Amino acid sequence: MRTVDRRRRASGIVPARVTPALVVALFGGLLGGVLAFSQAAASTGIVIDSFRPLGGVFFSWRSGQTQLARSLHDGRTKVDPKLLTKSGRTGLSHAPLSARSLWMVGKGYEAAGDMPRARKAMARAEKITRRDATVQLWLSEDAIRQGSINAALGHYDLIIRSTPEARPEILPRLAAIMVAPLGRKYLLSYARTNNPWFPDLLATAVERLPRVEPVGLLLLERRAKAPNLPQLEPVYSKLVAKLVAEGAHDVALDLYPLLPRGNVAALRNVSGVTDGKPLTGYAPFIWDFAVEEYGATLVSTGSGQTGMEFYGSSGTIGVAASKLVAPGQARQIRWRIDERSPNLQSSAAWVATCLSGRSEGARETSVNLLDKAVPTGKDLTMALPAGCDIVRLDMRMAGGIGSNPASLIITRLALTN
Repeated sequence: MRTVDRRRRASGIVPARVTPALVVALFGGLLGGVLAFSQAAASTGIVIDSFRPLGGVFFSWRSGQTQLARSLHDGRTKVDPKLLTKSGRTGLSHAPLSARSLWMVGKGYEAAGDMPRARKAMARAEKITRRDATVQLWLSEDAIRQGSINAALGHYDLIIRSTPEARPEILPRLAAIMVAPLGRKYLLSYARTNNPWFPDLLATAVERLPRVEPVGLLLLERRAKAPNLPQLEPVYSKLVAKLVAEGAHDVALDLYPLLPRGNVAALRNVSGVTDGKPLTGYAPFIWDFAVEEYGATLVSTGSGQTGMEFYGSSGTIGVAASKLVAPGQARQIRWRIDERSPNLQSSAAWVATCLSGRSEGARETSVNLLDKAVPTGKDLTMALPAGCDIVRLDMRMAGGIGSNPASLIITRLALTN
């Protein structure tokens, strides 16, 4: 044996000696490897129950909570209230100031029907931090259950400000609150131009609510001009069009002047121009021109006036242009035919329909303006439906039979008494 030892030393190979220090090092490495593996698994949501008896260092309680929270959100399986409470308390034993663990405890009490203790747990969670979105969401929904809309709005506001990515989840809830008069009353304090989420709320409400009248009412109840922001222009256009389509004509009429491009004068302007420039605003309170087989466009005439040319391709029938008018004291519409190019069986006529007022549904129709018997260069008039607050004025065209579109140019278009 001594000869063998001498040969090993001579070759440079010295046998390792198992010392106490080496045992400690090996155990520490193994311990660290197990800990790293358990935490890596837990961070991806994998719960390895074999590590549970070793305690919170080896078993991540957060992953268990995450899976329970997902089960609650999915709603596909019923979660045992005791399991929720136990999971929350386990988390609190490792991190006493965990708002999420208190939320889990509160959800357990809620599932068990013990709302007083659930509210107490959630209130404690909010005292730890007001920036936990799940806690704030529970508190907001509970406030609505108790009829405290103002408190609910405060929680929703905190969620949006602290967790901007939650907007798609929260804004539809705020839009729903807008439907009730009391909800709009409390929303008014948030309906400010300097509120960063108010424009998104308007857009969501116009897009998602089954009726947009509450949106118009909220803007009216602000008693101020609507926010003048570029991103809201398409929202206002859609809002006005939907209000009219829903039959909320009074709201549309009152709201129109409060919109950034709204103008009281536009409600009575039928010429399509003001101060020599095309009238701007929101359809259908400005002329809505069709642009395909039949339609209309503003034109300059040889006499230096601005008029409207209406046209209809051969074989087509439709409304070439349409506009809502608030006639006030005006009783008729006046115009002059500047030029016309008829086809065989073609026609063009004004149709005035009462949308709101004592004579709602009443209709007046002019003569065929493409008929050669109707004079050109002379003022013509047609009576509007009497006792009407809002009139829809249409130019209805029939292209007739021909190789070219039927057309006519109208000038001096106005409301008169």
